[in-house]
Amino acid sequence: MSEQPDSPAKRLGRISARTGKPIIGNGEDAKAGGTPDGTVFEAAERTAEFFDHLHTHYRKMRRTDVRIPARVKVLLENNTVYDTGTATVTNMSPSGLLLADVELPQRSYPTAPFKLEILMQSGDWEGIGLEAVPVRFEPKHHGIGVKYAEIFIAVEPTA
Repeated sequence: MSEQPDSPAKRLGRISARTGKPIIGNGEDAKAGGTPDGTVFEAAERTAEFFDHLHTHYRKMRRTDVRIPARVKVLLENNTVYDTGTATVTNMSPSGLLLADVELPQRSYPTAPFKLEILMQSGDWEGIGLEAVPVRFEPKHHGIGVKYAEIFIAVEPTA
């Protein structure tokens, strides 16, 4: 069974981008968080990179340059698909990412509030999806900067 282009991706599991804890069916964060040692994000807090925020930086979070092809869906507030296209993730941070070379058939974004569903399509990233809200447009890169709202694993292949 293939995914309908006019609906959000089916999801195997969801992780809150705010708390790093699994999200249960009704959209609430799970009370007893993830792994026996805590969540993935709690484990990350114990790493050396976490303390990098103590140094002076221009941005809140360190960005990592990447080049990951992705499929993008522009979703309206009621989860109606406005447009579907492709993009390239060019950098990521713990809080968001930059999509460049965004190709949408309608060649526009809606004027009403919207969110993006981003499905990664390369190697180790295959099947990882992000629901994100736009924070800035990047005309120089023909792209858009987004902040994570939800992280999920797509049930269907992203091909």
